[in-house]
Amino acid sequence: MMIEKEGKTVEAAIEAALSELNLPEEEVEVEILRREGLFKTACVRVTVKAGKEEKAAEFVNGLMEKMNLNIKAELGSNEEGAVINLVGEDNGIAIGYRGEVLDAIQYLALLAVNKNNDKYFKITVDAESYRDKRRATLEHLAMRLASKAIKSGRAIEVEPMNPYERKVFHTVLADNPGVRTESEGEEPNRYVVITPVEKESEYLSDFSKKGVGKVKTF
Repeated sequence: MMIEKEGKTVEAAIEAALSELNLPEEEVEVEILRREGLFKTACVRVTVKAGKEEKAAEFVNGLMEKMNLNIKAELGSNEEGAVINLVGEDNGIAIGYRGEVLDAIQYLALLAVNKNNDKYFKITVDAESYRDKRRATLEHLAMRLASKAIKSGRAIEVEPMNPYERKVFHTVLADNPGVRTESEGEEPNRYVVITPVEKESEYLSDFSKKGVGKVKTF
């Protein structure tokens, strides 16, 4: 948002603009268009500085243009930070396989907005409610695999997932008394192991000996 104001002095013009915008001076940028003189008043242009949310949306829109995708970034927010929803006919490309492209866009937006900032600002980039749908899928899978581990008495390896998706498994199964979960391996191939508590002492790191392989996360 930008407004122009006149005043007897530059200071008076700035004060008038700040009063109309109801903002402190540190939240705006001031351009002096004309200084006061013998027969003229001062004139300034006052522009509201973009917040981190706006900067994030602007960055993502620019990224979509560079990727030649017909997508617009719409800005929203929650209690944790900014939420940027991607809207357009190329959303499938922006989401990618299991959300990998979406995660990359979010990562780049986080880097762009938090660069040279002491306080971390969280940004979530989503498209067609993919994040909620993916979480629901993982929660259902976690509960199903926990039941399978308890029934079979064998530990189950889940194929590698990113930190957020592994956290979903750990959170969902934290209150399940029948299993224990832990992450093993090194990034980017770190994975979750679901171990039935009663068979914990029989757990083998070499799953091939028990005929148990990695389970797909879909």
